Amino acid sequence: QTAALRFILMWYNTFAPSFKERKIVVNTLVSGGLNLIIFIVMLGILVFVHELGHFAVAKRLGIPVFEFGFGFPPRLKRFWRDEGWIEIQGKRIVIPRHFQVPANVTIGARVQYKTDQQNGREILTALQVVDPANPEASFSSMVQGYDPGTEYTLNAVPLGGFVRLMGEEDPNVPGGFATAKPSVRTPILLAGVTMNLVLAFIVFSITAFVTPPYVVVQTTRITGVNENSPAALAGLRANDQIIAVNGQEVRDNYPLLSQTLRQNAGREVTLSVVRNGRPLDPITVIPRANPPRGEGPLGIQLGGWLGLRVTSVEAGSPADRAGVRAGDVLVFIVDPQGRTLKDQNELVEFAQAHLGWKIEWRVYRDNQLSEPIVVQIPEQLTPAQATLGLNLETSLADAPIKAIQNMWTIIASMPATFAQMFAGNAPANALVGPLGIYQITGEVAQRGGPLALLELLGLLSLNLAFVNILPLPALDGGRLIFVLLEWVRGGKRIDPRKEGMVHLIGIALLLGLMVLISIFDVQRMIAGQPILPTP
Repeated sequence: QTAALRFILMWYNTFAPSFKERKIVVNTLVSGGLNLIIFIVMLGILVFVHELGHFAVAKRLGIPVFEFGFGFPPRLKRFWRDEGWIEIQGKRIVIPRHFQVPANVTIGARVQYKTDQQNGREILTALQVVDPANPEASFSSMVQGYDPGTEYTLNAVPLGGFVRLMGEEDPNVPGGFATAKPSVRTPILLAGVTMNLVLAFIVFSITAFVTPPYVVVQTTRITGVNENSPAALAGLRANDQIIAVNGQEVRDNYPLLSQTLRQNAGREVTLSVVRNGRPLDPITVIPRANPPRGEGPLGIQLGGWLGLRVTSVEAGSPADRAGVRAGDVLVFIVDPQGRTLKDQNELVEFAQAHLGWKIEWRVYRDNQLSEPIVVQIPEQLTPAQATLGLNLETSLADAPIKAIQNMWTIIASMPATFAQMFAGNAPANALVGPLGIYQITGEVAQRGGPLALLELLGLLSLNLAFVNILPLPALDGGRLIFVLLEWVRGGKRIDPRKEGMVHLIGIALLLGLMVLISIFDVQRMIAGQPILPTP
């Protein structure tokens, strides 16, 4: 240890000669270590919750669970084991926690056993499997049911957990998972995905309640143009505003602008642009199908604001008279630098400090940003009136509804993302592996803090549920396909060896894809490129 410490100090003093450089090294190491811990905890929660679903439903439906592991092997410690039971001669006998059950005990096996009575229960004290050919087999009894109890173990790789079901892959094990009916296997397979959806719902409900209902309002006003991009070659500049594409109105409708450009990738389009309040002659440009990372089809950056969604409007209030409705997104500029309203409390403070003033709002509705709306703050305001009739907070009752809406929006966008990936025009950060998730975790922790990390946990849980239910071999969705085929074939199973081979090939392909994605993740990290868009 002394030699190792001496080496570390020598390296430190050699390569960090100045105090400032040493401080940077220490901060980097501390930050990287903290990000790693956060990443391990988040990934552990995701996998643990998923496996907890399989575990709970398997237990409920009578499939014995041999082990619930925290982390992945090798095993470090077995810190608990449930009591099990064994059914012999119609009696259910308790297996004590510390009883060592022979490995060859299965339902249908012949055994000799001893029991003892403790607190009104019959407790197993000895158990031995007997070979049916042995003359002593006539003095043995058949095992009619069996659950050895679940071992709870701590394992070395702290990235989630696993459950080990009895007969998980072997349809020859009586009472095991593989021999169970489709009506039993189906809910067990769906339980992991369900638990990830539940986790996402809980997380998004919490964040919806504690976070102001922010909405990013993206405009079509250009704030930057990349060099040698189609936009630069066409003469577009910062502060230009794109009004229409091929005659179709897209003013401040970012989703429509983005969709139109991607649909016309590789083909010439005509842009209607306003500069300094005056329309320019039509500009022709060809959006790129495979633009450089972070540039988009035209190579432009667009301006935007952070608005607040209006949850309700009081009838007859200044907001109501201005035409604001529940569901609108309010963009309220509070200073010359373009900073928008932070939350409802800031609205109250602003209104009370500017009695009688005329102010301008902009309302974002149906993907359209309105022209400025002039609202006058009354000369006199009670504290209750200082919101100007606006409610910009999510109630506890509305938080679950908001969570479901957010989840549906994310899920609905996933098929389109996959389609873009197969078409080759998806964003560079659309697909990341474990290293990419680690990088995102660090970026979110640095920019947004604990609440943003909680939202990331919900997003990752939702993604894990979606990916796991895909009908791909080795995933829960792939296994469900074989259960469905068994049901369609009237209970006749696919040959277990063939099914196992399909899943084995699927695992190999998934691991290969993971390695490929990780290579891109490493290249991005070495190049210092962020995954999240730069603010």
